[in-house]
Amino acid sequence: MSKLSDAIRRAGRTAPAPLGFAARAASTAAVSPTVLCIVRLNANDANKAEEAVKKGADAVIIEGADAGKVKDFAKKAPGLILGVRPHKTEREQITSLREAGADFVVLDAESAMADALLEENIGFILLIRSDADDTRLRLMSDLNLDALVPPPPDGSLTIERLLELRRFSALGRAPLLVEISGDAEAASVQVLRESGVAGFIIEASSLGKLEKLRAAIAALPARGRKPDERREAMIPAPSMAGHDHDDDDFDDD
Repeated sequence: MSKLSDAIRRAGRTAPAPLGFAARAASTAAVSPTVLCIVRLNANDANKAEEAVKKGADAVIIEGADAGKVKDFAKKAPGLILGVRPHKTEREQITSLREAGADFVVLDAESAMADALLEENIGFILLIRSDADDTRLRLMSDLNLDALVPPPPDGSLTIERLLELRRFSALGRAPLLVEISGDAEAASVQVLRESGVAGFIIEASSLGKLEKLRAAIAALPARGRKPDERREAMIPAPSMAGHDHDDDDFDDD
């Protein structure tokens, strides 16, 4: 499992409502984000990797990087999850990227070589077309992908667009990573999350807006819980094991 896949899994968990003293502690404790923030950087932007970490990036996608560039990023931001959208996608290139420190690669199904998928210990993200039919999406679910990246939105976030995203996620059986503006409204962020989006991809030019986006994500209600839903304590039923029969009103005498 890639580090990105593990981070997506953690972000997708539905946290139970804390009770009592735990609720107070949880209100001040650091909470894992429910949607990841991924920054797209050019291969020569290694100096921006450290800035991305400071502003809250969970991962970066490096466009066109080779193994040498990946090593540069790893030195600038140790511990940051590194992904690459490579120009060359033969298995030997994927191997060299993994050995250099890449955690996952982003591939285009139409141009990427099939043998790339044979590489182990690295995650795979697939770009999908807007006209991908149901059969194609179902077949993608057999590839054990870390995530799918649908085409960027070409307009407003309509119900039709949301239904399209839900179809991609449901039939492809994989979380979605979508491109989003750094100043996206909180309502759009929440609606996208509830439609199967596990991560937002923002451009390097929006890096200055990343902290605002992270704040919007942190303010979202917990997954699976409506904003106005009351948090009620579940009181366990009394245990029968400790019942004292000597105090019963009905005696055998």
